[in-house]
Amino acid sequence: MAAKKPISVTLDPDVLEELQRLVEAGEASSLSAVINETMRSRVERRQNAERARAYIEETLLGGHPLSEEELVEARGALAASKARTAARRTGGATAA
Repeated sequence: MAAKKPISVTLDPDVLEELQRLVEAGEASSLSAVINETMRSRVERRQNAERARAYIEETLLGGHPLSEEELVEARGALAASKARTAARRTGGATAA
């Protein structure tokens, strides 16, 4: 694994406070660790989404790429599905 590289980041005060709480509560070993874990998760989600899109285009669409309109429609359907799931989990309250 490549050596870690120090960088400088600027955080909103409320975000920094919450991250510090995570460290103080023992949920992360350091601010760097929690930021690294969060960013790694984001990168992995993006990579998984790209793999899913490639799979759909190759396998289900016979090698035809999704159009921008189809992607917008799919994102809308996914958002609606997430909202319905959140509403069920909260007993009918709408998700923010």
